[in-house]
Amino acid sequence: MQRRDFLIAGSAASLCAVAPTTAQTPTVLRRVVSSELTSLDPQRPTGQVTAEMAAELFAGLAVTDAAGKVVPGCAESWSTSADGLTWTFRLRRNLSWSDGKPLTARDFVYTLRRYLQPETGAAQAARLDSIVGAVDVRFGRKPPATLGVSAPDPSTLVIRLQHPDVELPVNLVTAYCVPEHVISAHGREWAKPTLIVSNGPYRLESWAAGAKDLKLRRNPRFYAAADVAIERIEWLTGYDDSTRLRLFRLGQADVASIEDMGNYAAARRELGTALRSSPECALGAIGINVARAPLDKPDLRRALSLAVDRDVLVGKVRGLGEQPWYSVLPPGIPGYPALRKSGDSGTAAAQRIATARELVRQSVGSSRLRLGIGFPTSPTGRKMYLAVAAMWKPIGVDLELLPLDGRAYSAALQRGDYDLFSYAAFAVVPSASNFLLRFVSDSAENVTRYRNAAFDRVVTAAERQLTLAARYAGYGEAEALLLRDVPLIPLWAGNSHRLVARRVRGWVDHPGHSHQSRYLSLAG
Repeated sequence: MQRRDFLIAGSAASLCAVAPTTAQTPTVLRRVVSSELTSLDPQRPTGQVTAEMAAELFAGLAVTDAAGKVVPGCAESWSTSADGLTWTFRLRRNLSWSDGKPLTARDFVYTLRRYLQPETGAAQAARLDSIVGAVDVRFGRKPPATLGVSAPDPSTLVIRLQHPDVELPVNLVTAYCVPEHVISAHGREWAKPTLIVSNGPYRLESWAAGAKDLKLRRNPRFYAAADVAIERIEWLTGYDDSTRLRLFRLGQADVASIEDMGNYAAARRELGTALRSSPECALGAIGINVARAPLDKPDLRRALSLAVDRDVLVGKVRGLGEQPWYSVLPPGIPGYPALRKSGDSGTAAAQRIATARELVRQSVGSSRLRLGIGFPTSPTGRKMYLAVAAMWKPIGVDLELLPLDGRAYSAALQRGDYDLFSYAAFAVVPSASNFLLRFVSDSAENVTRYRNAAFDRVVTAAERQLTLAARYAGYGEAEALLLRDVPLIPLWAGNSHRLVARRVRGWVDHPGHSHQSRYLSLAG
């Protein structure tokens, strides 16, 4: 069987496996996505589906509303001291877990301690480094009990900071509360379907590890359960683009993500009123392993960036309505000033190629350079990197494509197996720190292996500012350093494309990645 035939057969089998015998069910919302669900532990997110699922099952001190704005969650309010070093969170009354056990401030003390422990491996733990003792806990130098969090009474959580953090509530959104009483009893097994306990708008009804169908039911013990309109949610995960489109056409999915050019064009042509397209706070780029010679030379990295024709790549190859992009930050960050762009963004193509060719010659001599690029297996990814390979040939660079599926690709990326790699970054809650902190030397998300003491100092200084304006000014300096050093090649600013059925009410387009089911309802 040819690969193409195998994929078609697999898609058809997948469709048969998930398609129920009836069409839409009045009390069930079905959402289908491409990524696979890897874990129900909200502190160990490994992909987009896991990040979205966390907000379905869990809630933190702060949450996002239907428009993606940060609002009080389990905390009904918070206040700060005059020096910005002490934050006091007042919890809502009568909070409880889905098993009925009371949820108190002690749970949040436990949550933050666990979130920052190195064995947890929370990808964005560094965003809470402002908390007293956080860095030492994160690197295992001191025990979790030394973290600057305390619960003076069951309804009050106090967080002490070593320097001001004006975006602390933003950074706490994805620090979802986890149940100490269950984790203490079951350890790493706690998030298995038969054991898991949650505190969010939904609770788990059924799922098996590796299965594509996850079912949720409204959690009657959620603090805002009265405002959750839809009784049951079904997430269909790990389906290719064509299958997702087909499920939506058949009425077997109410919300379906679209990520392929051909299916996007078909959706625009045939399902225009159902297609919701909007800018997302997401960045598509080529990441560079700067620890590998000869890519440790900034001039060579700049040459690779110069030779990429982003207009062709975004407009003709990807064809998803995205913007060609020359900044290291994406659009959609609330209140952020004008983003800095690469100085070569307006240079004519012929001049860019000539400069790039000379920079390659100066960096590696006259022989051709061979590089490998890793990316998650997909038709769009293959087309894109074949186009990049063609753009780099005239400057003396030959590109080998190295596709891998899902988890294998992520593991290879963490090991640093690639010269170059597909770099996609998105924000559940848009913030500049979500993207810039990835390049701090000791960040767990620093897959480019970028090390620059000046960058670290600039980011640290920006994080300590008392106002957002002052913080953003410092971030601007950090942007400039990344544009100069080129640890990544920005290519496009992301767009979100979702098919949303007519019967779904309450959908709000916003730049954040997560669109929670709790804010939706179904027409009769």
